[in-house]
Amino acid sequence: MIRRLLVIPLLAFACGLLHAEGPPVTPPATPATPAPAPEPARRWTNSTEFSLVYTAGNSDVQTLGLKNTFEYKADHGKSRLKMDGLRSDTADDPFLLVESGIQFEPGTVPTNFATTEVRPETEPDVARFFAEGRYDGDLRHDGNRKRKATWNAGASWETNDDAGIVSRTIAFAGLGHDWLDRDDRKFRTTYGLSFTDRIEEIFDPEKEERFAGVRLTTDFMDKWGASTQYDCDFTFNVSIADTNDYNIDLTQGLSVNMSNHLALKVSLQLLYAAEPALEEVDVVVHVQLIDPDGIPGNGDEIFETIPSGGIEITLGEDNIRKEQLDSIFRTSLQITF
Repeated sequence: MIRRLLVIPLLAFACGLLHAEGPPVTPPATPATPAPAPEPARRWTNSTEFSLVYTAGNSDVQTLGLKNTFEYKADHGKSRLKMDGLRSDTADDPFLLVESGIQFEPGTVPTNFATTEVRPETEPDVARFFAEGRYDGDLRHDGNRKRKATWNAGASWETNDDAGIVSRTIAFAGLGHDWLDRDDRKFRTTYGLSFTDRIEEIFDPEKEERFAGVRLTTDFMDKWGASTQYDCDFTFNVSIADTNDYNIDLTQGLSVNMSNHLALKVSLQLLYAAEPALEEVDVVVHVQLIDPDGIPGNGDEIFETIPSGGIEITLGEDNIRKEQLDSIFRTSLQITF
C-alpha cells in the first residue's frame, strides 16, 4: 500500500517534468537587410514646347514654334538656358494679271483682254528668334531657406522681323531673391544693370543703338492640384539715359499634364516697346480724273484727291513707327524631363 502511495506522486512529478515549459528558445538572429540608399535628387530639368500649324488650299499658312528651357541646379546656384523660335510663312491673295501690250486712254477701262491667274508663293511673314543664358548664384540664406539672396549674370539675343529688329543683344548682371523655392510653388525676383546693343532695319536718329540700362525680372510658378501648372515670367529693361525707351516682355502659360512627361499648354506672350522701330511705308493718294471739256485725251484732264476709291497713286515713301504691342498666343505640346 505504501509503495503504491509513493509511486503515484513520482509518476505525477515525472509527467509534470515532461509537460513543463522550459525557457523560450531564441531562434538564430537574421542579419538585417540594409535600407536602400535614397536616389540623389536630379540636378537638371528640361522642358520643350512644340507647335505646328499648316494650311493649304484657299489659305496657305505654315507656322512653326519651338521653345526650350534647360535648368541645372548646382550646390550654390543654378543655370538656365532658354531658346524660343517662331516662324510663320504666308501667301498673298491670288489675282488675275492682265496680259501685257494693251493700250488705253486715261479714265477708260480696257476691254477684251486676256488674264493669267497668279497664286503667290509663301513668304516669311513672322520670324522671331530669342536666346538667353543666365546663372543665379547664392549669396546667403536664412535658417529656414524661405528667402535666399542671389546674384545673377547672363546675356540674351533676339531678332524680330515684324518688330523691325535685326539684332538685339543684352548683357546683364545684378542681385535677386528666391522668395519661394518649393516643388509646388516658386517665386524669384532679380534687379540689376544691363547693356543693350541693337540694330534695327531703319536707323532711328531719336534712339541710341547702344545704351546702359536697368533690368528687372520676376519668375513665378504655381501648381494647381496634381496636373495643372501656371507660369508667369516678366522682364523690364529701360535705358538710363532715356527713360522713355523701355521694353516689357510678359509671358503667361497654363499647362495640363497628360502623363509624367507630356502636357498640353496654352500661353500668351505680350511684347511692348515704348519706342518701337521705324517702318518704311508708301505715301498713297486716291484720285479721280476730271475732264473739264468732256473730251478725253485733249490734255486738259486733271486729278483731284478723294478719301477712297478712284485711282490709287504712290507718291513716294516715308517712315512711321511700328505698333507698340505685339501679342503671341500659342497652343503647344510640352515635353518635360
